[in-house]
Amino acid sequence: MKVLVFGAGAVGLGLSSFLIQAGHHVHLVGKEETVSALKKNGLTRRGIFGQVCFSPQKFSASTTLDLTESFDFFLVCIKTFDTENVARQLRSECENYSPIILCQNGWGNAEIFTRYFPKSQIFNARVITGFTRPEPHVVDVTVHAQSVHLGSLFDGDCNQLQDLAMALNHGGLPSAVTSDISKDLWAKMLYNCALNALGAVLQVPYGHLGENENSRLLMERIIEEVFQVMHGLGYGSHWESAKAYLKEFYSRLLPSTYEHESSMLQDIRAGRQTEIEALNGVIVREGQRLKVDVSCNETIRNQILFLQNKPKPT
Repeated sequence: MKVLVFGAGAVGLGLSSFLIQAGHHVHLVGKEETVSALKKNGLTRRGIFGQVCFSPQKFSASTTLDLTESFDFFLVCIKTFDTENVARQLRSECENYSPIILCQNGWGNAEIFTRYFPKSQIFNARVITGFTRPEPHVVDVTVHAQSVHLGSLFDGDCNQLQDLAMALNHGGLPSAVTSDISKDLWAKMLYNCALNALGAVLQVPYGHLGENENSRLLMERIIEEVFQVMHGLGYGSHWESAKAYLKEFYSRLLPSTYEHESSMLQDIRAGRQTEIEALNGVIVREGQRLKVDVSCNETIRNQILFLQNKPKPT
């Protein structure tokens, strides 16, 4: 099986490593620094699934998208603020109808892709495995909360995703096809909106946020607002109410990622643009449109925008 992975960041390298381990051909499209390191050193995965190293001959990589060969799947593993640009690039190069699977944070990425591709070609992946990239060619797996879920927001034929789920499973990453991907994506929104930005503002791992009454109150209000917006948009989740979600959040979800530092905190430290607008920013925009009080999400969004845009010391 041939898989093109667009985006060689932590998630792209992480998913690629499991596909390579299963014996499939992977081609990565990434930034020049990353591609050079991969071609020189190969790809190394470390962490809770064990350490494996793949020589440069086990996969291929490039800095530009040039689809001179066909692929069975396209995995989009880029930051949400690049979604429109990548969709446009893929449209200009892509001449087949292989499934495009969006392995991204946030809400709204699939809608952007449908401007360029048929809805039947667009799928989503819910990934809540924690990947970090300490070096351009090295990915660490820091936490694995649940299986990767693959599915369609548009009633697409999910049977064609079975081969990809099987490949990831054979490589060692638990994965499954689901008919409830919207619930999974909103579950991830609930989790990320509560933890990602707040962990970045306070500069602490996720677990620390659950140990202080003040941060707990903030998270609970953020989650209540997300539920209101989600229901206002006509979607549901795996939990009937914010109260039911919070029970599982504190008992299972938060303890399983106690030491994990948010990707947003890593981006702030590195001086990179964050994904805040695809997370709490979505809740703010949709909440205001629905005339729902989203003041807590708005405050945390504004704080991240300040940190993201503040002048660098000279």
